Amino acid sequence: MVIVIKSKKIAVIAIYAALYAALVVALGPFSYGPLQIRVADALLAVIPLLGVAGVLGHTLGVFVANLFSTLGPIDLLNTIPSFFMAFVVYYVYKRTKNDYTVIGTCVAYSIVIGVTVGWMLSYVFSLPLLPTIGYVALGNIIASVLIGWPIFKMLKRTGVFQRWLGT
Repeated sequence: MVIVIKSKKIAVIAIYAALYAALVVALGPFSYGPLQIRVADALLAVIPLLGVAGVLGHTLGVFVANLFSTLGPIDLLNTIPSFFMAFVVYYVYKRTKNDYTVIGTCVAYSIVIGVTVGWMLSYVFSLPLLPTIGYVALGNIIASVLIGWPIFKMLKRTGVFQRWLGT
């Protein structure tokens, strides 16, 4: 089976990944560490409008951003749960077409990332595990739901991605 990706989708992947990585690196003090709010995770809520290209762009963006992590190479492992949960955000919305599933799946993403990143931060920096998980999850919820949800609603209402991507 051959998978063909159209050039518009490749452009979406590249733009999303570049924007995500640039936001994380530019806002470094807020993006890494036990008290983090990765503003770039607001883009997570837009994935349902971008489809699989959004999932791949998110995954690539997380990988590139984590190359600059204060944790070192171990943080690259978080690309795996980021990919899986970004796919969940896309897939659940695709199946339900319910805008509120974006909130639920962004919260689920935040919990999974809270556990994986929180565990790594706790291990590397000898921090208490549960509070570290909680802080990371809360920061992610702030970015993906409180910032990302309004962006999702605005972009959906304008229909810009639907017209451009033909979705």
